[in-house]
Amino acid sequence: MTKGPGISPTRPIARAFGIIALLWLAGCAQVSHVASGDITLKERLVVTVDKPWNQFERGMGDNTPTWTQDGITVDTLRFYVGLKDGALIAPTPSEPKGQKPLAFKSTMQASDVVGLFEGLYARGGSTFQLDKVAPVSFAGGPGFRFEFSGIRKEDDVRLRGIGWGTVRNGELFAITYTAPRLAFFDRHLSSAEAIAKSARVR
Repeated sequence: MTKGPGISPTRPIARAFGIIALLWLAGCAQVSHVASGDITLKERLVVTVDKPWNQFERGMGDNTPTWTQDGITVDTLRFYVGLKDGALIAPTPSEPKGQKPLAFKSTMQASDVVGLFEGLYARGGSTFQLDKVAPVSFAGGPGFRFEFSGIRKEDDVRLRGIGWGTVRNGELFAITYTAPRLAFFDRHLSSAEAIAKSARVR
């Protein structure tokens, strides 16, 4: 099929995601506006926001602060704040049966924490591929940064993701950003990076 002049192949995809995003935002009453400036999450983690975001007050049903620009089914910026030993990074699903709880342990190393997020993003038959992990400074101390990719099973969307984390005094602080690889991931990556770099623990 011949493309018309000036027609971007990503526009239909972007338009479809835009419609989904609007439906999500219209159907969720618990959405608030996050203004630019310093924001404190759960009274423990402070980040500097360079542009406004939308926040889902109850996260994705697990009380994890969750922000988005284009809609929760498109891009998500999630904050895991001061998780203590034994705390779950996500609720234990009823399916598939036998799924182990994704519980943080205070003795975990960076690779173990990344493994928790692998389990989270691979749930339900989705795929997860760890592309890179490296030590970085995060939240005012030694931490780690990881990049990953995968395919979301329910809609076969190819995702890219990036995360930052640190274990401080036995508590986990982490931020993750995910979005579809095509057209969306790069759109808000610089903002997510800036927020992560600004993070500090109170």
